[in-house]
Amino acid sequence: ATLDRASDLGIAFQLTNIARDIIDDAHAGRMYLPLDWLRQEGLERIDPDDPEHRKRLYRLALRLLDRADPHYESAHAGIAALPWRSAWAVAAAGRVYRDIGRKLRQGGPDAWQGRISTTKGRKMFLLALALKDVVVSRARRNSYGPLRDSLYQRPV
Repeated sequence: ATLDRASDLGIAFQLTNIARDIIDDAHAGRMYLPLDWLRQEGLERIDPDDPEHRKRLYRLALRLLDRADPHYESAHAGIAALPWRSAWAVAAAGRVYRDIGRKLRQGGPDAWQGRISTTKGRKMFLLALALKDVVVSRARRNSYGPLRDSLYQRPV
């Protein structure tokens, strides 16, 4: 069960990375978006410099971030099963990556004008919140968080 929660965190990280890097990847000739999603937005190809494309790509980025959220929630529930230091590191990494998604959400298509990242000061704040997460997880050890039925299931 803990490995499944760790896998959820990895999936959440990847979805967030893909959303954050859509424009940079397109400039480098890479694209990790589902083709059917592109077509739903009326795109057959990506022009990262076209403002209209960026608006449509931003909607796809939001879809990716929405898909990442349940994975972050599931992973967060798994920190209770980890040793203190590991739990703190995992909780901090989850908060930092999720914050990148928050910045993309808030910035809209213009967020891609520069590299979407988190400041050192913000990371310190998130590190403190992650410590609180670990403390709270110890109090709720018997509750293992949201069900994973709708998330990726590894082969048995």
